[in-house]
Amino acid sequence: MIASFKGFASYALNLAFPSSCVHCGREGELLCHTCIAESTAVPANVCRKCAESLTKAGTCARCIAERSSLDRLYGSYMYDSPVGSAIKAFKFDDIRALGPVLGSLFNTEGLLRSEADLVVPVPLHSSRVRSRGYNQSELFRQLSARRLGVDFLSGVLIRAHSTVPQTEQPTAVARQRSLAGAFEVGSGKPGSAAGDVVGRWILLVDDVTTGSTAKSCASVLKSAGADWVGVAALAVQPIGGFK
Repeated sequence: MIASFKGFASYALNLAFPSSCVHCGREGELLCHTCIAESTAVPANVCRKCAESLTKAGTCARCIAERSSLDRLYGSYMYDSPVGSAIKAFKFDDIRALGPVLGSLFNTEGLLRSEADLVVPVPLHSSRVRSRGYNQSELFRQLSARRLGVDFLSGVLIRAHSTVPQTEQPTAVARQRSLAGAFEVGSGKPGSAAGDVVGRWILLVDDVTTGSTAKSCASVLKSAGADWVGVAALAVQPIGGFK
């Protein structure tokens, strides 16, 4: 209840007093048009599963060696850009009015070609939802599903145990190991039983991804019977930048 009230108050204040851009400080907008224009879009020549830079679009050697269960990553912006700053403010500074602004920035051109028939958010552990008051990926999932005109369900994928945030993991290997057993297919809400994933083409939605979390989620969904799993992320941070 307290978290809900805090969220409503935060959202109302942000709407009533959008004092400045969270990245550059310009008056009038929470994320100004200049900062959006200066944000780096994900280039065409990247790995289709982790967004690692390549000489031409394809699948990188690491993803091939890992036999990644993830079929496709659709990224909109690079995390090291003004959009990344806005995502941080949205998640950690409780500026919830940024939600619709950021949601509108998803590049849906690729998503429309994905042929996904079910949209699922990357889940947070219940303890983190309680402390934060909301799951930012859940908000983005709702917006994306409406824009794509496909089904969306909550509770299909659950976070079975809490993990150290991926941004705090020291290496790429540590990121992947920390996610072992972290996700399960469940029935958290009516109509979201494990059977809902069988034969489905599922699009995960996340705010930021290195690919590690999406690959772990995809592996669980594929094991439960999903035919195809992709992820739509507003921002990507290629894991190749980590040791």
